[in-house]
Amino acid sequence: MPLGFDMELSPHEQKILDIVNNHPEILDNPEKRAHIAELYGLSEKTLRNRIAELKKYGFIGSNSKVIKSERKPLITENDEINLAAILDIIKLEKIFILKLTLFFTMIGLIYSLLATLYFKSTISMYPAGELSQSGGVLGEFQGLAKTFGMGSLGPTPTYNIPDIINSRRLKKDIVQKIWKTQNFPEGSNLVTFWELDKPKFFSPRKWISKFLPKGNFIADSNAKLIHEAILDLDDLITVREEISGLITVSIMMQDPTLAANIANYIANYVKDFISYEQHREAQRNRKFVEDQKLDAKIQFELSEELLTSFRKKHPIPRDTPELQMQRSRLESGIEENRAVYITIRQQYEIAKIEEAKEKLLINILDIAEPAIKKDKPKRTLIVLLSLFGGFMISIPIALFRD
Repeated sequence: MPLGFDMELSPHEQKILDIVNNHPEILDNPEKRAHIAELYGLSEKTLRNRIAELKKYGFIGSNSKVIKSERKPLITENDEINLAAILDIIKLEKIFILKLTLFFTMIGLIYSLLATLYFKSTISMYPAGELSQSGGVLGEFQGLAKTFGMGSLGPTPTYNIPDIINSRRLKKDIVQKIWKTQNFPEGSNLVTFWELDKPKFFSPRKWISKFLPKGNFIADSNAKLIHEAILDLDDLITVREEISGLITVSIMMQDPTLAANIANYIANYVKDFISYEQHREAQRNRKFVEDQKLDAKIQFELSEELLTSFRKKHPIPRDTPELQMQRSRLESGIEENRAVYITIRQQYEIAKIEEAKEKLLINILDIAEPAIKKDKPKRTLIVLLSLFGGFMISIPIALFRD
């Protein structure tokens, strides 16, 4: 008679197999076997003999641990997944699935307890005044300059606040600046705060680099540390710009006071940077208009001298049609140069006012304050994800084992 799963079990044998599936401990524990046999109205000897027969026919593994039942195929004749067979295997391997799920859950719990704590501080700001507008003095003067052929002027530069915050220049300043923290009351830069200058216990990158060919270029160790700190800082800064123009900057740090100080430093840096650049642009505009004013004045005076010299050589009573035409052209040139000079002179006065005026370019809506509770790690979420992930991973492993 062939062994395996082609053999049909009698109701009594199926009952014994179900008992073993529900109580696998009776395979190795005589006391448990006697107790379970009594619950099902059987003698311990009968139950033991029936288990031996099922082992003989291959329905129970020889190792007394893996229980084999009359299973349904995982793939049906229509090449479809048999969910009922999968559920049977899950029931059969429930102890293994539970252990593996708990293992992953414990890993997630341990990680959440040992992970570095991070605190978040946030600032919000929005552009004000002329920052979000194009034009300005140079923009108003551009059309006039093109009309009179005085050259092309570039548009007034605009400043994108998220680009300034994400700039390497700002991040390098933050990394090198001395910050007072709980661990460093006297102050330290971020390289020291993060202990990047201390040798690591295990560094895979350094270990691998020993086997790679070395080039002739030798980087400065301090520059490398600053570069690593900038990369770390880049992951801790988040900039979000709303449709309304509101810009929110969030800083994550291991020290709540440090996070707040860096966030406020970023706000002041953006204000000072834009203010300085705008003032420098106003100076450049004023200098340009001043140069154009001097040139226009020279052209105006030259046209007056040409007309005066013409009048001395050709008095009006002796005018001929040709001389009248020349006189008219010289007078028109004077009027044109006078108009240009007056217009540029007006723009020059406006440019001086713009240079001296204090402008409100950035409004700080919310300043950063030290966080009162941690932001990361989110322990509850980590444990729940570990629990779910462990369960989802254990199912295919159980199927493979079966």
